[in-house]
Amino acid sequence: MLAPITKFISYAGLIPFIVLSGLIQFIESPWDFWAANSLLIYSASIASFVGALHWGPLLGPQSNQITHQFWRDKGAWIWGVTPSLLAWIALHLSFSYGYFVIAATLVIALIVDKSQFRYLIQDSAYLADFLKMRTILTAVASASLIWAGLAIRQF
Repeated sequence: MLAPITKFISYAGLIPFIVLSGLIQFIESPWDFWAANSLLIYSASIASFVGALHWGPLLGPQSNQITHQFWRDKGAWIWGVTPSLLAWIALHLSFSYGYFVIAATLVIALIVDKSQFRYLIQDSAYLADFLKMRTILTAVASASLIWAGLAIRQF
């Protein structure tokens, strides 16, 4: 099972998604621009973080050992930076397109997590708990980004 602090911090990480996407819709200029920019930067940071989750289990002394499992030997290392690159691209788009790219990145990251984390986390109960939390986090974060992307006035 995940530690309570892990769940607390993870779910608290949804607060900026919810608050900022609401502010974008309901506050006036110039604060709506501030909220839009803040949400894009925060969501890009989170997208980078979810990719890097794949590096964590590999950063021990055993990471130098070849396992002949593609995901452990190469895939997780490559995937670990992919969401960061997608988020970086999103930062160069208009806010609404950037939100949509990051929402898609979060959903793709969840799909990758569900299919590949079994190669990194051996404890099935822990893995199930982690993936349940990741699903909830991804659903709320992506919905917030899509809502903001639909509601935003273009800057």
